Amino acid sequence: MKVNQMRNRIFVLYLVLIILCMISVAISGCSDKETATPIPTVVTAPEEVFNETLWDHPPMDNRPYVRWWWPGGDVQEEQLKSDLELLKESGFGGVEIQPLLLGLTPEEIENNPNIRTVGTPEFFEKVRIASEEARKLGLGFDVTLGSGWSTGVLNASSAAEKQLLMSSLEMVGPAQFEGPLPMPDPPAYRERVNAIMDVVGPFDENLTLVAATAAKVIEGNPAIPVLDSFTDITAFVDKGNLFWDIPEGTWKIFAFYENNTSHAPVAAAYPGIWHDALIIDHFDSSGAQKLIENYGDPLLDALGEYAPDAVFVDSFEMVGDLPWTSSFRDQFEQAKGYDITPFLPLLFQKNGESKYTQMTDLMAGLTLTPVYTSTGEVAMRVREDYEEVRGKLFLENFVTPIIDWVHANDVELRMQAQGGWADYLDTYQLADIPESEALFAAGTFDFLKLASSGAHISGRKFVGLESFIRLSSDPQSITLEEFYRLGGKALSAGVNRIVYHGFPYSYIRESGERWYPFSAEPGTLRAGPIPFTSWISKDHPVWPDLASFNEYLARLSYAMSCGSHKADIAWLYPDWEYPDDLMNSVDECEISLALKRAGFVHDRISRQNLADAVAIGDQFEVGAAQYKGLLISDLDVATPEMMSSIENLADAGIPVIVVGDLPDRAPGFNDYEQRDMATRQIADRLQSKVAFVKDKGSVGMQMRESGIQPVLIPSDGSELAFSLERREVAEGNVMMLFNASDEERTQMLDILLPAKQIQLLDPKAGEIVMETTSSERFSIKVTIPAGRSVVLIVKDDIGH
Repeated sequence: MKVNQMRNRIFVLYLVLIILCMISVAISGCSDKETATPIPTVVTAPEEVFNETLWDHPPMDNRPYVRWWWPGGDVQEEQLKSDLELLKESGFGGVEIQPLLLGLTPEEIENNPNIRTVGTPEFFEKVRIASEEARKLGLGFDVTLGSGWSTGVLNASSAAEKQLLMSSLEMVGPAQFEGPLPMPDPPAYRERVNAIMDVVGPFDENLTLVAATAAKVIEGNPAIPVLDSFTDITAFVDKGNLFWDIPEGTWKIFAFYENNTSHAPVAAAYPGIWHDALIIDHFDSSGAQKLIENYGDPLLDALGEYAPDAVFVDSFEMVGDLPWTSSFRDQFEQAKGYDITPFLPLLFQKNGESKYTQMTDLMAGLTLTPVYTSTGEVAMRVREDYEEVRGKLFLENFVTPIIDWVHANDVELRMQAQGGWADYLDTYQLADIPESEALFAAGTFDFLKLASSGAHISGRKFVGLESFIRLSSDPQSITLEEFYRLGGKALSAGVNRIVYHGFPYSYIRESGERWYPFSAEPGTLRAGPIPFTSWISKDHPVWPDLASFNEYLARLSYAMSCGSHKADIAWLYPDWEYPDDLMNSVDECEISLALKRAGFVHDRISRQNLADAVAIGDQFEVGAAQYKGLLISDLDVATPEMMSSIENLADAGIPVIVVGDLPDRAPGFNDYEQRDMATRQIADRLQSKVAFVKDKGSVGMQMRESGIQPVLIPSDGSELAFSLERREVAEGNVMMLFNASDEERTQMLDILLPAKQIQLLDPKAGEIVMETTSSERFSIKVTIPAGRSVVLIVKDDIGH
């Protein structure tokens, strides 16, 4: 397909999505499964003091990074040096290279053989030159692990992403069936995904029969047929033909085939044609090994002493009719104790499983529904087990091998968890620098909290954010005020490493226009094929103020990376994923706002985190983090192990607040009656041990009534007017207050911490605007302009 045609098609789709979003309500999917996960390595931050010299002149690590787009491998040494010097002068602390083809026509790509060279020795030499120059300038230097997204590489067909396909026919018994098994059609999701972005190549006709099953049709519901009497009939198949005596009734005969998804990374600039590179199998370690052998090792070998500080794994935007790997059935039976084969029809979801199709369905107000269901709860429970096992395989066979590889090479891993197949919180916790994204889920405060919470639980210093992104027809439309507001929101959500998205290598196209990956036609500034902002360049209206703004962000980053993070409340996130909605209009949910207004800082914890929590004194530990109270909401299903942990915390005197009701069942199919009973018994005992709240808006005050004391409260007893983030250092506490409103706010605040000295710092000027020393209880009057932040230092020891 021609790129211009694709752009026109995408632009029309984009307009349709906007219309759908205006008439629909965002739907949050809910999954309540307990996911097994590798235990993250906890890195406990050493005690640090807040250094006023470093505050005034922040380290390079704290300065914003920028995604540096390259037009594939068509870059020149002198321009690389010039771009890096420009970024250094503008206050950036580092770059991340992402080579890709977006914004270039097929003719431009064909006419310039240097573009499709990513992964060749010639390309790696250019990366080495850029890294060497970055080191000379004192800039940090990261590289994307590959080209485009998600993680794919050339020569990966033997370890490519796999899917399970389902075909069926309906028969009435009693009868004897002798004939060929039905063959599957190419999945319908392929056309829907390629309408957004050409990433699914030719249908892989190398089909491997996995199993044949049958199920009786109990109810011919045209929307979701109801099945029963699930039977594995694979033993009656010979050379593709089935020989089976059909029992009485109406029966569905199913055939399941495995093949490669033929999924290619978006806009990858590898040699060859666009679908030569394939997304790897994320459920089998051969996929990670193929990525390392074919790209990672050659990259590091070529860079030598100029190896990157970190490699970056972008968001997982994978596809599949049913995500699968060849060993899945064996792995499933080992993990869950029963054979998944008879129940395979119950695993499939309509329209397949793809970030693209699920996102557009959610934005259109459509729920994710199974193709078939069952009598009773079999379908729901088997699907829960399937999701748990695939999450376990994803972490064990992709994330862990990549982490082991980077650490063996003294490199760090920056990773986005969104769109992956495992619990987002558990995945973030495994990365050296968990990274969120301001486009996924519209970059809401609630979504950003997941990555920062993961970092706090695993004791990581930095939390990244792919920042300053939004859907817009003008890639340079974000104003300076919006930059301040977006940056402040990110930092108030626990992010402390801003990564601009982004800065294009200074490349002149054949038309004479400057290249921008998301540009449409030459001569226009309309973004495309997917309309993003922001295009950071010297002609951006914000450019004259960029160095000053980056200094402001760097000071806040420094303050919010000292010592260790401190949160009062651990709030269970009962799902494994977060729904993506590009047009989400709800930035922060009612519970989060209630906690904030009561003066509390919170983290989200995963189901596995809660199961592993340990009470110590009047707090409880989850990894490197400690909390005073536990908040539970939207919990419909829980393992007995997690329920037992809740009871242990309550028995230890930890305040536990429950919004709504406690669950009455456990997830999963095997032995579910016994496990359901155990969950219900603990829930019954907890009725007298926890506090129940019906009104979400009262959660914050309920926490205070339970005995948990915030560190800041308004002197007049009103709600806290600012967003609060807090770090603990050797001499006391470092706090950031962000005014998210559209007007300047002033509030008198009582400081409920031991304090001998307080300082109020302006991150814009780098100055101490107020300093007080006293042995009495402190109150401080704070005035913050709209969209701005201040830093409050509360010292309990002024000897440091």
